[in-house]
Amino acid sequence: MIDPTHRSGRDALVPAGTGLLTPSLRRDLADLNAQYLTLGLAAGLEADPRFAWAEAVRDRLRQADEATLERLAAAPFALFDVVLPAGPESPAARVEDSPPAVRAGSLQVQCESFAHQAAFMARQLVEANGLAARVALSLPAEAQAWLLNCRPSQLAELARDLRTIRPRWRLHACFWQTLVGAAQRGSPAALEWAHCIGLCLLGADDEAPLLRRRSRR
Repeated sequence: MIDPTHRSGRDALVPAGTGLLTPSLRRDLADLNAQYLTLGLAAGLEADPRFAWAEAVRDRLRQADEATLERLAAAPFALFDVVLPAGPESPAARVEDSPPAVRAGSLQVQCESFAHQAAFMARQLVEANGLAARVALSLPAEAQAWLLNCRPSQLAELARDLRTIRPRWRLHACFWQTLVGAAQRGSPAALEWAHCIGLCLLGADDEAPLLRRRSRR
């Protein structure tokens, strides 16, 4: 298990108090990124849509050691997307339309727990700083408005929907090669450059954002 709170020596490459995020939000984001990488690389979840990296990206991540994964988790943005309902669509409708999740296995329980934590943090970010939510999680204005008005029970329903979590840049093998390579070298300058590339790619994934596609329907 990756420990994102262990930040000493060369692991403390990205200061926790810089940028749009407060130190506590930066810590929580690193924790979620670490959980996401751990779950996504676990055996048995290769076909799970929440961790559907291209095989080249998955292979690159599997080659990374624990210290490299810690540096990846400390990025100033999420390594996953939180996909929220657009407009009047209800979480209950999303859950009914999504494939049934297997709840007996511990990995599925962990995945749902992670999705709940991610949705809760998304709401925290929106309440604290809308711009930070847009940068860290690529949340558009309508998604932020939905979060501000949702109830805790709705967040729990979202966590059970397999469409709520998606990998970022799942087909961008070149970007992941750059990001993982910078983390392996442990160079602050290389990591900063890779983070800048990631910020430029926010909202420009391989496919049209699910939020906009559902909104048009």
